[in-house]
Amino acid sequence: MKRLLVAACIAALAITAAAGAKPLAVPTKHAGKLVVGFDVPAPGFWNGRATGTTIKNPSGFEYSLSQAIAKQLGISKVQYMRAPFGGLFSPASKKYDFALEEVTITAQRAKVVSFSTPYFDANQGVLIRKGLAKPKSVADLKKLQLCAQSSTTGLSYIQHTLRPGKRALVYSASSSAAFDAVEAGKCDALILDVPIVVSQSKKKAGAYGGVVGQIVTHEGYGAVMDKGSRLKPSLDKAIKALKANGAINKLQKKWLPFTRVPILK
Repeated sequence: MKRLLVAACIAALAITAAAGAKPLAVPTKHAGKLVVGFDVPAPGFWNGRATGTTIKNPSGFEYSLSQAIAKQLGISKVQYMRAPFGGLFSPASKKYDFALEEVTITAQRAKVVSFSTPYFDANQGVLIRKGLAKPKSVADLKKLQLCAQSSTTGLSYIQHTLRPGKRALVYSASSSAAFDAVEAGKCDALILDVPIVVSQSKKKAGAYGGVVGQIVTHEGYGAVMDKGSRLKPSLDKAIKALKANGAINKLQKKWLPFTRVPILK
């Protein structure tokens, strides 16, 4: 009888302890705060005015996604930190917990950083200069003066798959210089992610010849973290939950309402 009473007491204490236990804290770099990296220009993904290392009056798909992720993680304080695209793939420790910057997941990049599960599907888009006859096939692109943003999968596609007759013009790690080159007529066609070129074309209507097509590359965007980040399991779980409940789809429809872009073959 005494043994039964002792066992019952131990069980009761275990239940009480379990009930009073606090959930494990999400392993962010700063307790109770989420630091999210961003870069601009990224119309539709990040709207607002960059000032210093942060952004004023932010809005857009990735901004809204970061807020939804924070809510899933149970974190109310979110800080935004400008993280230039060109520095994302350095093996050095990062000051942010993760960055949302329309980054395509690749095996090469994954050697130095960790990626979240994909949150967006994207192919490569073709933005042409004004006055250029619209290319009707991938083969037509080989005859043009192409350009790309450095350190992008668009540049990799040009160099390793398309291999045009003319050497591609390569611009800085920000997309601004590449867009400027197309607008100035220095570049016939820029190859960059579909949502990015469509957003820019809409933002600066009349500056370009339009987005004439997309090249199917089956790419996906993922959040960028330190290699081996302890936050990855929690972040993946949050993104999967936002996919499952339809939240990500709603954000895409709100911020990235693109018309269908024809496929170049």
